[in-house]
Amino acid sequence: MDRPAESDSPIVPFLRVGPPPDRTRWEGWQQWCEIRDTFVPAPRLSLKEYGDMSPRRRALHDLHQTATHVNMRLQETPMSRRVSDLMRGRLQNNAVKFMPGTRDGLMINGGGFQGKTETACSAAAAFEDLWRTVHHQLVPDQAPPAGTRDVFVPVAYCRPAAGEGDAEGVAQDHPGRLR
Repeated sequence: MDRPAESDSPIVPFLRVGPPPDRTRWEGWQQWCEIRDTFVPAPRLSLKEYGDMSPRRRALHDLHQTATHVNMRLQETPMSRRVSDLMRGRLQNNAVKFMPGTRDGLMINGGGFQGKTETACSAAAAFEDLWRTVHHQLVPDQAPPAGTRDVFVPVAYCRPAAGEGDAEGVAQDHPGRLR
């Protein structure tokens, strides 16, 4: 069977199938970590290139352009860099702390749509990648037994229950304490 030309392919790689990952749950966090940097933005086209497209291909390009605008990468700013560095330091310190007691946390606050959640999740995911790599180098091919907690997930995301007016935030904990 012949495959359709790429321009007529029914496959639209920039659209997500299903709901977005729920990063407040372990499964959703793992899914988000796997796909977090995989979006490919729409290519920039000249007016001639755009005009030479078939109507179907043009419509798909327009949709891809829309997906590109709503999935823009978080821009690194001096503040996001400071938050990422501070969070990474706290996660590293807490991960190697063996004594019982409290662990340093981090409260991130500010106005809406400023990138707090994305900054925190990106920093936590980068730390988790590093932590898994270190453990794999020390003890290759060792996975936690089925049914036990994941000792690598570094963050518990806290949000208010329905109807409560508390602010959203991120609560850090020792990686081994999350279930």
